[in-house]
Amino acid sequence: MKINLENWSNRLLFVLISTDLLFIALHIIYKTTELISDSSFSLSRDRGYPEVFQYVKAYWIALLFLILAIKKQTFLYLAWSLLFVYLLLDDSMEIHETGGDSISKQLAFPSLFNLRPEDLGELVISILASLFFLFLIAIAYRFSDSIARQASRYMIGMLFMLAFFGIIIDMLHIMSRSLSIENVRDVLVMSI
Repeated sequence: MKINLENWSNRLLFVLISTDLLFIALHIIYKTTELISDSSFSLSRDRGYPEVFQYVKAYWIALLFLILAIKKQTFLYLAWSLLFVYLLLDDSMEIHETGGDSISKQLAFPSLFNLRPEDLGELVISILASLFFLFLIAIAYRFSDSIARQASRYMIGMLFMLAFFGIIIDMLHIMSRSLSIENVRDVLVMSI
């Protein structure tokens, strides 16, 4: 497969994906060898190098959408910019974690499917934020031109992929992390 790097956007995409792959490789080296001892290379460390790189990407995406919104006078690009500002703030300030913990205490969420009450609260906050931004984007989409609509269709597909991995897979990971062979056996025995 030949990669066309003549277009500046293809070059930028190539650099961003290459950097993500480099961080994944460095994480694997950190976890499996003694070659890297700095935990800042871990993908699971808050404020580690990979996470800070994600902050930088979210910042630039938000800024580029804001520039497009101003240049093209299109509210749809502004809605996308606001979404990425929220994602940056959520990731860096742990909005859904803090809000999830608060809402789980106020509504007395139970533990369910090996998810802690805080996990369920985080899910509620993520769903509410998602619905808000999808509603905002849907309204702006209705009144936008065909170019902004086409770009938004691609973005919506990418957004659903992000939600799938960032929310659904994360919840499944949490659920499976606390499952042991004994727990699975007990659940199976009780259901028979």
